[in-house]
Order: sequence, then structure tokens, then C-alpha cells
Amino acid sequence: MNDKPDSNLQNEAENWLSHFPRLFDLYQHSDKSNPQNYFNVECPLPLSKEEERFARLDSKSWKILRKKAVPYISLDDPLRHYQQLWNTLDEARGYVFLADQGYERIEFIEPITSKKGGQQSPDLVGHKARSTAILEVKTVNESNENLGPNAEWRHGAIQVKSDLSPEFKGKLVSTIEQARNQLNSHLHPSDRKIVLLAVRLDYGQKTGGHLYEELESFMASLPRKDGIEIYHQITL
Repeated sequence: MNDKPDSNLQNEAENWLSHFPRLFDLYQHSDKSNPQNYFNVECPLPLSKEEERFARLDSKSWKILRKKAVPYISLDDPLRHYQQLWNTLDEARGYVFLADQGYERIEFIEPITSKKGGQQSPDLVGHKARSTAILEVKTVNESNENLGPNAEWRHGAIQVKSDLSPEFKGKLVSTIEQARNQLNSHLHPSDRKIVLLAVRLDYGQKTGGHLYEELESFMASLPRKDGIEIYHQITL
């Protein structure tokens, strides 16, 4: 949003405030002068659906999520760019999931970290009559090969994969296991424990309908240890 004439900058700010109020709020709480600020570079995603998702959060929950996300707005990783920012903002998916399940009081859980620095608590808790659910959101991102300088899609050709790789499936399993441990570490009673995966496929996977079917079958085949429910959403 920087490096533009004042009149254009004002018009753009008004447009963002009108159409993307929560994303604009996120920008307002960031280091706006930093040239690496996500909002000062070309935003690589269409953001209407993200804004709609953020708008579902109540004011208190949005402020908590915003606080979590702000440190990553100007963190441009050489390989993964602003992935950590979107990993954090993906937690809004968990809030919306619980809301769509009929939970009326949904709250972010204060993070608890281990001595090694890993998070030991789930992200969210939801309450409704006769039910309390805890939920952990995990993002499974593209492979290093897909993001690297020699990736096929960077050279004009995308080869649709014949199947999901063992490495990708292994990543899903290990991510779910990590989420299961976080859910089981929660000390307060709940009748539902939910893992919600936000899955970002490699370019060679996104165009293969058979891979979506394989992913559905693979997810359905995984054991539900400790009664944990597993859901996934494929994201751009």
C-alpha cells in the first residue's frame, strides 16, 4: 500500500476499509513502513473468501487472532514467503467450523508451550448445550520441491501426479499425531476432540481430480485414536 501518490493511497485505504475491514485492521496493527510487509507487496491471493471467514469471528476472538498474526506480517521467508502468516490465520477456519457445527460460545485457548518450545494446547474450544468441543487447526503446506527454483511449474509445464506420494501421506499422519497430542494435553473435559487440516497441495496435485478422491479415501482410512475426529479442507 506504500509508495503511491497520497490521493491514490487514500482511495486504496478507503477501498480496503470498505471491502476488507478485518484485513485492513490487520495491516493497521502491523509495521506499515516495512517494505517486506505482506500488504506492501502484491498480495498473491484473492482475499474475499478470507475476509468473509475473518468476519465470522467475534470481536474478542479476532483481536486474539490478530495479535498472533501480526509478528508474521513482515516475515518473508526466502522459500515459503508469508506462509507462517497464513498458517496462523488458518486458525479462523477452526472457529468457523465450530460455528457451523452449532457451537455458540467459541474461544481461543491460551497457548501452553513445552520446555522445548512446542505448543502443547489445542487452538479452540466451543460450547453448546450438552457439548464441549476442543479443536486443533493444522496446516499442511506445499513441499520444498514445489516451492523451489527448479519446480516444474516455474518452467511452463505441470505434470499431474498419478498418486499422492508416500512423503505427503506421511506428513499428513505425523501432523495429525501432533494435533492428537495437543488435544489430549487439554485438562478440561470435552466430549469432542477435533483435528481440522488445511491442506495446500503442490501444483501437480491441484489439477488432478483423482488425487482429491485419493486424499478423501486416505483420510477416511486413518485410525481415529482416542475418538478424535479428523476433517480437512483443501485450500489455495
